[in-house]
Amino acid sequence: MTRVKSGITVSAGLRHASNAMIECVLVRRGDADAGAIFIHIDLLDGRHQLLGRVLDFAGQYSWQPLTKEAFTDQATVEARIAAETAADPDIFLIAVTDARGRNPFASL
Repeated sequence: MTRVKSGITVSAGLRHASNAMIECVLVRRGDADAGAIFIHIDLLDGRHQLLGRVLDFAGQYSWQPLTKEAFTDQATVEARIAAETAADPDIFLIAVTDARGRNPFASL
């Protein structure tokens, strides 16, 4: 499996979000070659979700929630983002605001 650089994946996801009319903003630009990608989804009703891109044993990428519960409050998500940034300052952070909770990066 060929590994696509993080910067290209983020650009494609932002373009897809624009085409699907999903409000999506790049909050933090990470390492273009291999930066970890995190997506903060705000459902506009007090629920938030933080997703991280993980690689399984079969070599396939998927998006997994990074908090104990799939949906949580904003403070919990922000605390996890701060911890991830402290551990690795080269992350990409994308903020999505969508009442349906769509992840524009799900197909990438």
